[in-house]
Parts: sequence; C-alpha cells; structure tokens
Amino acid sequence: MYRGNCKCQAVHFELADGNHFEAHSSTSLPTDDSKILLEADKQHVIVDCAPSSVARLHASSGETHHICHICGSLLFVEVKPNTFQLEVMFTGHSKPVGAI
Repeated sequence: MYRGNCKCQAVHFELADGNHFEAHSSTSLPTDDSKILLEADKQHVIVDCAPSSVARLHASSGETHHICHICGSLLFVEVKPNTFQLEVMFTGHSKPVGAI
C-alpha cells in the first residue's frame, strides 16, 4: 500500500499496489521512510476524511490542487482529467483477507 496524509492528520489517502506508476523518487534508492511521487487514476485513490476537509484550487495551467481545508497542506494535484499526482510513502504490501 502507498499512503499519505496532510500535516494535521485530518485527511488520509491511499493507493493500492499495482494501480500506479512511479513518476519520481526523492532519493536515488527509496528507503522505508522515503516519499515517492506517483501518478494514479483518480478511481484508485481512496480519500478518508470529512467531505468538507478537502478544498480545490484551480490553477491557470489547467491543474487542480486538492488541499486540506484545515491546515492548508497540498494533498495531490489533478494534472489532467482523472489523473492525480501524489506524494506517498510505501507502508507494505496489502494482503487479502484470510492470507497468512
């Protein structure tokens, strides 16, 4: 799983394994605590928060910036219709229910 959140922890989002492609890594060799910049289809990004916690800012470039309405942290950028660019951390592989 790939997960991220805002600075105040009011908004959490995640991206399931295999539903993304890597755009950039902040280090040449990612470690367990390094953040990775990914692009993903909007339908694969799960956002967990109150609906009023996320605000949208439309840029003249055509991008839409999604920010936390509480702390102002940038959550992700809609770089083109239905494609998000987001900074996440790898938190381990997801396991199906009942898997050991």
